[in-house]
Amino acid sequence: MKEWHFHLPQLMRDVQVNLGYLCQACASLLHSRAMLQHRLQSKNGDGIPSAIAPRVSRPPTAVPAASSCSSSKQPTADTEASEQRALHMVQYGLLKILSRTLAALRHFTPDVCQILLDQSLDLAEYNFLFALSFTTPTFDSEVAPSFGTLLATVNVALNMLGELDKKKEPLTQAVGLSTQAEGPRTLKSLLMFTMENCFYLLISQAMRYLRDPAVHPRDKQRMKQELSSELSTLLSSLSRYFRRGAPSSPAAGVLPSPQGKSTSLSKASPESQEPLIQLVQAFVRHVQR
Repeated sequence: MKEWHFHLPQLMRDVQVNLGYLCQACASLLHSRAMLQHRLQSKNGDGIPSAIAPRVSRPPTAVPAASSCSSSKQPTADTEASEQRALHMVQYGLLKILSRTLAALRHFTPDVCQILLDQSLDLAEYNFLFALSFTTPTFDSEVAPSFGTLLATVNVALNMLGELDKKKEPLTQAVGLSTQAEGPRTLKSLLMFTMENCFYLLISQAMRYLRDPAVHPRDKQRMKQELSSELSTLLSSLSRYFRRGAPSSPAAGVLPSPQGKSTSLSKASPESQEPLIQLVQAFVRHVQR
């Protein structure tokens, strides 16, 4: 990475910027299901999404026509089911792209333990990857990827985990995963992997801002307040999820805990002992000081 930074700085920056915008595009579509559904239906030639299409009231029909009416409802139900399957497949594809994009961005941000503990770390080797704002992700290319993109992605992942616990079969079946235990477990692991990378990038990039003397103290203070509030809320949701039992992430053991230990997220332990929660809690305490 240092050689890239020294010999090909512009190319490396271009890669970072494009990865950031790809991350924002995926997060934006996952965050707004109505927008994703609208784009899918537009691609398939439907003018208006079914969710917002005006409902036309029809006059009562004669009794003999009842059978044809009931038969005409069947294709509509089939169409809606097909649209839902297509939506779930696209969501799964976006999630895979997003998780890999976030994992790639981790290569361009300081190691969390190092930036938290090593005061001699050369910050000049690392660019800012996310803007210091907390707006929700957007498809507008004029709006830079921000901390809001990462926070929204965590929210999306938590919501999808909740949906999986309630439904289980429809989503995993739609994306071609097994309806047995392997299907939900695979999808949950992918969601956990996505969240872990989001938290890692959030903490690393926040510390990059906090340790940079060029960043105005007022901006640092605002970032501390926003992150403390947002992360505390997410921690509460995450703790509730772990109490119910969480899956192992593909990166289990990769994230550092504040004690420097690496344990699997699938290990049976109280939610407060989960490495992911420990890491975020330690950072929240750090910014609240």
